[in-house]
Amino acid sequence: MHPSLSLLHHLFIISMFLQSTALLDTPKMKACEPRMCGNLTITYPFWINGVHPSYCGNPSLEIDCRHGKPYLVDSYDTSYYMKHVFYENNSFVAISSILENVIGDCYIPEFNVSIGLGPFEISEMNKVLLFFYDCTDIQPPSADYLHVTCNTNQSQSANESFVRLYKNDKYGPENLLNNCTISKRPVLGWNQQPVDQYMSLMKDGFLLELKVMSCEDCKESNGACGFNTSTSAFMCICSNGTTYPVSCPVNFKQETWLHSHRKMALIVGKQASNMLSISKIKHSSTCNTKIGDRG
Repeated sequence: MHPSLSLLHHLFIISMFLQSTALLDTPKMKACEPRMCGNLTITYPFWINGVHPSYCGNPSLEIDCRHGKPYLVDSYDTSYYMKHVFYENNSFVAISSILENVIGDCYIPEFNVSIGLGPFEISEMNKVLLFFYDCTDIQPPSADYLHVTCNTNQSQSANESFVRLYKNDKYGPENLLNNCTISKRPVLGWNQQPVDQYMSLMKDGFLLELKVMSCEDCKESNGACGFNTSTSAFMCICSNGTTYPVSCPVNFKQETWLHSHRKMALIVGKQASNMLSISKIKHSSTCNTKIGDRG
């Protein structure tokens, strides 16, 4: 093969290898497209394990889609699944999976809600169910307290138990019953259910507010929202895989075309220079050998 053709052949192989390697390491917009889990659309800041690459959402908002329900993987004390998601105002409704196994209409939770260390917090828009159980030496409380006849899982005592519904989490000590163990549950109470429907209130879930960067600017620039695990920060993924802190540039198509071609030209040029240098050395060595043979 002619030396120049051999050189071009090598350069072509090198350029194809570099492009394929870049494609493997580059975040892809299409990979982060919204997917369905049951009747919910899952997209940034959430991501479904086994469906989305991890860069498509916040690490603490990983979703395990089981039996058509989106479960939060990073829950703390128990498993929670999402009933509703409101992407426009960064909030979602969660329900404890423990309630799925409750038989009948009587249940007393023995611990407070601990949803984990994710980028969200329990909304102040929730109402609060306060449970008083294993109460001893107590006078019958006012009509605001519902008498609960079942026991907790831990206790089989015949001591009294009650539940009361509060408008918010700002109740005072005067509202608490003495000589009782206390637990509380946030509830939405959208349907204005009374306290005697406390099981229905808990099964409707409670509202959580997300504390994440808005995706709107990125979407308006035709990018896909993601999360850079190296910097632990939001990233906007553009069509060729380049990422930006907020959104894709206005002149993105022209800029990325020039950038990619300049980069490839520099790489190919450098490799060509190296190959030519090697070719010259080999050629010089061959010539010197032939001259020496003549002598």
